[in-house]
Amino acid sequence: MEKLFVCQVCGHIEFGAAPDKCPVCFASRDKFAENADALMPAEKEGNEKHVPVILVTDDCGLIPDVCRDIHIKVGSTPHPMTDDHWINWIDVYVNKKYSGRSYLQPNMQPAVSIHVKKENTGVLTVIEHCNKHGSWMAQAQL
Repeated sequence: MEKLFVCQVCGHIEFGAAPDKCPVCFASRDKFAENADALMPAEKEGNEKHVPVILVTDDCGLIPDVCRDIHIKVGSTPHPMTDDHWINWIDVYVNKKYSGRSYLQPNMQPAVSIHVKKENTGVLTVIEHCNKHGSWMAQAQL
């Protein structure tokens, strides 16, 4: 299993090694801690409300011929988004390289759409963070 490093400031997860600077909050390398248990296993109880569901399309509604739409929702059964239990954020990686974060609040739906350049191929990784149940991951081919 690949080593996981978690930013102790913002929760960002890096694969393989801690970066010099967190790409989310810009915290220094010393703010990262190795944590083999940073991601919940996909078969863990509650997975139906936590494992991201990824839909990759070949077309983009905003920038045709240049990118593709990626739709992400948290859980095959929608995750509750209440004042005491919600998805904090959804991080996206292309080939294990961080691409961006979407922040969510309890009054939102646990879903986002992003646009990825068509030239990007390989593996899209999505990590979501639940304020009560930790971080969960899913992957899809680009």
